[in-house]
Amino acid sequence: MDQDIIDVARIIRRHLPELVGDEAGTYDNEIKDLLAQASDGMDVSDEIMAILTRPKVKEWAKQSFKYHRTLTFPETPEPVTARRPDQTDRRTHYPPAPPSGPVLSGKDEHPVLHGEGTPPREEARFVNVFVFRPGGEGAVRELAVSTDYEVLLNIGLRLNASLLQEQEAAWPEELVPEGGVWLHAALLLDGMQESVTIPLFLPPDGESFCCACEPGSGHGRECARRRWVRFAVKTPEQPATVRGELVIYYEAAAVVAIELELPVAEPGAAPNASVVGRLSTTFNDLGKLTRRTASLLVSSTSQRVVVNSVGFLDNPFAISAGAADTSALNAREALFGSHIEVRDGHLRSLYDSTFSKTNATYERDLRRLAREGAELYSRLFSSPSGDHTVAFSLPSLLRHEARLRGRPPVLQIVDDRFDEHAMLWSMVYDLPVGGDIDRYQPCPAVRAYGPEGTGTHIPPVCPWEDQHTDQGDVLCPYGFWGLSCIVEQPPTVHRDLETTVLRDPKEVAVLAAVGGSLNKHLTTAHLDRLRAGPPTCGLSIATGTKVAGALGPEAMDIVYFYCHCGYDVRSDTAAADRYLDLGEVRMQPLDITKWARTTWDDPHWPRRRPLVILNGCHTAETTSGTLNSFVPAFTTWAGASGVLGTEVTLEQGLAGWTMEELLTRLLSGASIGEALHGTRWAMLRRGNVMGLAYTAYCLANLTLRPPKTSQE
Repeated sequence: MDQDIIDVARIIRRHLPELVGDEAGTYDNEIKDLLAQASDGMDVSDEIMAILTRPKVKEWAKQSFKYHRTLTFPETPEPVTARRPDQTDRRTHYPPAPPSGPVLSGKDEHPVLHGEGTPPREEARFVNVFVFRPGGEGAVRELAVSTDYEVLLNIGLRLNASLLQEQEAAWPEELVPEGGVWLHAALLLDGMQESVTIPLFLPPDGESFCCACEPGSGHGRECARRRWVRFAVKTPEQPATVRGELVIYYEAAAVVAIELELPVAEPGAAPNASVVGRLSTTFNDLGKLTRRTASLLVSSTSQRVVVNSVGFLDNPFAISAGAADTSALNAREALFGSHIEVRDGHLRSLYDSTFSKTNATYERDLRRLAREGAELYSRLFSSPSGDHTVAFSLPSLLRHEARLRGRPPVLQIVDDRFDEHAMLWSMVYDLPVGGDIDRYQPCPAVRAYGPEGTGTHIPPVCPWEDQHTDQGDVLCPYGFWGLSCIVEQPPTVHRDLETTVLRDPKEVAVLAAVGGSLNKHLTTAHLDRLRAGPPTCGLSIATGTKVAGALGPEAMDIVYFYCHCGYDVRSDTAAADRYLDLGEVRMQPLDITKWARTTWDDPHWPRRRPLVILNGCHTAETTSGTLNSFVPAFTTWAGASGVLGTEVTLEQGLAGWTMEELLTRLLSGASIGEALHGTRWAMLRRGNVMGLAYTAYCLANLTLRPPKTSQE
C-alpha cells in the first residue's frame, strides 16, 4: 500500500467543499470507506487514485503529490498500477531523519499528543521548543553561565517536554497551503548576539524538517532531512535572565511569535517559552500573506519590534518601541500644524475651500513632516548591537521590491499593543536628512506630484530616484512610508482575518452614524454626495440612541462614524478616554463592549463583518497613557473586519472630502490598502498632506466584495 496516496487522500477530505461543492459528501464517503479498508490491511491504492484523478480534484491532487512523488496523471481516470512504488519508484527520496537532537527519555518526554497511549490525531501538529546542550540528553532544565546551548524548534507531534503549552502551541492545518510550505524561523536574543534566521520545510503531513535545498524549491533524491531547527546560544558570564523572541515567518509575514525567557545560574528557574503574538488565531489560507514585503511585529511583553524583509531574511533586528512615543507625538503635532492654526481661541483650517495649498506652503509642510518622520526612522531603526545593516538596507529593499513587482510594496506591521504605544507608521521618512529643514533639496517629484504637477499616473518608485541615491537632505514624497508603501496594520483578533466583507454581489450598504454637533450644511452636502455617487451605495443614517440598535444586524458593509471626538478626563493623573459625540449619546469603547455582551447576537456579524470608519478627531490616535481604544472594541468585541481612523484633529469639510475620495475607491472595488494609498496621492496633488493622518487596522487586501481577479 502506497503511504503517499493514503496521506493525500486524508488531506483532501477537508478541502472537498471548496473543490467539488455539493458533491463533497459523496466524495468524502468514498474516500472514508477506502481509508477504512486500508486500515484493515487492504491495498486500495488504485481505487483511491481513481478518485484523485477525477477532473474536479486532479489538479489539486497533482500539486499535493509534488512533494511526495512524481506522477504522470492520466487525462481520464484509469487504474494506476504502473505507479506503485514496489514496481516503479518515482518518488522524491526523503531519507529518514537522523536521531540527532535531544533523546526524550522518561514518561513525560515521549512524543505524546493527547495523553500517554492515545493515538495521535493525524491532522494535528504543534510547535515544539526546547533548550538543549550539545552532547547531552534530554531537554535542559537549568542553564549554567558561559556554556554553549542550542534552542531547538520543530513543528510536528506534540512533545511533553516542549516549553510551550499544548493549547498555545497548536499549529492549525489551515496554515499550510496544499503541497507543503517553506517557512523561516528567526531567533533574536537581547544583548547577546546577532539574530539568526533558518529556513525549514513543513510538508502536507508529518514533521517539519531542515535541509540544504534552496528555500522555495522542491526536494531531490539527495535531500538530507534534519528534524530540528537549531540555534546556537552561549550564556553570559554572570547570572542573568536572557530574553528574546523566536519568530516563525511565512515569506515576509510574521505568523507566530514566541517569547523566550532563559534564566542563567538561577537555581530552580527553568527556561520558559510562550506564544505572545500571532497574526490571527487561525488562517484559512497563507496565500493571503504572500504579497507582503516586510514584516514588523511588536511584542506586548518584551516591547520590541522584529523586522523581517525579503532579500535579507538572515538579519531581522530589535528596536525599542516605547522610545518612539515622543517622536510619534511630535509627528502628530507636525500634521496638526500643517492643517490647523489656533486664532483667538478657535481652530482655523490652513487649507482653502478646495482643501488645497500653494506649492510653496505644501513644500514647507513636507519639509517639517520629513524632519519628524526621519526622527521616527532614526529612533526606531537603530540596532542595539550597533549593526545598522538593516536600517541602511531597508529603504533600498522596499524600492527594489516596488521596481521588481511594479507596485507599492506591502509593509506589514503586527503590533499587539497599538493601544499602548501607537506609532504613526505612515509618516516614517526613510531618506537620510539632517535637522535643518531649510537645507533639504526638493526632488522633482515634489513638484511633479504636487499642486503644480501635470502627471496623473503615480509610478511605484520615484522616477528621479537615481538623482538622489546615497544623497543626504533630499526631500521626496517617496521617502514617506505612507506614500511609498501600502502600510498594513492588522488587529489581533481571535478568528480568521477577513479579506472580503461579503461575497454576495449585492449593492454595498453603508450605515452612517452622524454626530449631533457637526455643521449641518456640511453634513447634508457630504451625505448627499455619498448617496449620489458614483459609484452609488445603499446609505442609511442613525443618530443618538438609535446607533446601538442599528449596529446589531448584519445589514451593512461599512459603518461610518462621521462625528466629533471628545475626551473624558476623570483624573488629573490618568489618561483621558475618548468618546464619539453622537448628540445625546457619548459612545465610548466600553459601550461597544456592553452592547456586545447584552444587546447584540453572539457571535456578532459572523458572516458579514463590516469595515468601521471613524472619521473624526483623534479617534484612532493612542499613546502610552490611553486606557482603551476603539480598534479592539470594534474588531474583537463587535466583530468588525477592521477599523480606519484619524490620528489628529481634522476640520469637518476636509474630513468629509477625504472620505469621499477613499469611499469612491473602495466602492469601485479597490482594497483598503490600495484605496488609502491612492487617496493620499490624490490629496498630495492639491498640496494636502493630511492623507497621512489616517490609519487602517485590517488586512491591506480587505475588499467590500470579492475582487474580480481573486483566486480565493
